[in-house]
Amino acid sequence: MVREKAARGFAKSQGIAAGGTNSGAAAPQEPSGASIVVATYNNRKVLKRTLDSLLSQDFDGRYEVIVVNDGSTDGTGEFLERYAQGKSRLKVFHQPNSGVCRARNRGIENAKYQIVVNMDHDCIAQKDWLQKMADGFDSPDVGIVSAYDYYGGTSTSFRKELLDRVGGYDEQYRYYREDTDLSFKIMDLGYKFRLVKAGYFHDHRQARPKGIIALARHVLQRLRYHQNDVLLYKKHPTKVCEDFLHIKYRFLVDPLQDFRVATGTWEKGKKMNLSSPRGIVFIENKGPLHAAIIIAAGICYAVAVKASRLVGSIKFGKLLL
Repeated sequence: MVREKAARGFAKSQGIAAGGTNSGAAAPQEPSGASIVVATYNNRKVLKRTLDSLLSQDFDGRYEVIVVNDGSTDGTGEFLERYAQGKSRLKVFHQPNSGVCRARNRGIENAKYQIVVNMDHDCIAQKDWLQKMADGFDSPDVGIVSAYDYYGGTSTSFRKELLDRVGGYDEQYRYYREDTDLSFKIMDLGYKFRLVKAGYFHDHRQARPKGIIALARHVLQRLRYHQNDVLLYKKHPTKVCEDFLHIKYRFLVDPLQDFRVATGTWEKGKKMNLSSPRGIVFIENKGPLHAAIIIAAGICYAVAVKASRLVGSIKFGKLLL
């Protein structure tokens, strides 16, 4: 079933406006088709399965797959050069490590079709995935189609002319909340965000931290990511953004929501585990002792997220805890 949320800004009657251009040289656009953009960094073991699935889509129109290697050090670049041989639909670009936003923007700049789809480098698509994504653009006032969630993430597609018009991803984010910011910018122009059911499998095995030190780095990284909550709210101080971030009193993210994120209970029907929003389970709830540890860790994480957002508030000049 398709779900929609009405966009804010201009009236629907404006339809699809003529798109602007990026500061970079955009590739000439063809009248129809889809460009799938995959930004990758150090994910060689899963990347082949992702690309195999994307290159074997049952799709009515023309399409291409654009991979941007963001300075990988695990042999991803060499793998891509070998893998791309003889594959006319596949384009490969390499750049120094600059973050996922810069990588995706480079893919967008080189996309030649009117629909651009963002797909993470560890997602394996079903055969009809691209067709269902494209079918979501069944009205000129639909600017964004996602099979992920509100408001974007992996498996989210955009009209190319709108991406050019808003300047693509804001590279200030580098990673986290950049998808939501991009969706909000397009919605501000008066276009709708639509959810569709298009099947894919998100393989998190490569991202799972191995060992205590790697786990500590993972937690610190997740905490730093939440500084971008502040940037998102500063750029979009709207009711839609407040609802998305669960903001109360215009400065406080609901502490219960922070706790739910750490304990895996942010999704309805999910069992309480100490986990990452990416689906990585660290401690499974197998009894009272596990439950007590998970609750204590969830509370500590919620407090730590507040501290991280305070750092973000100082950095971006907007109070959000």
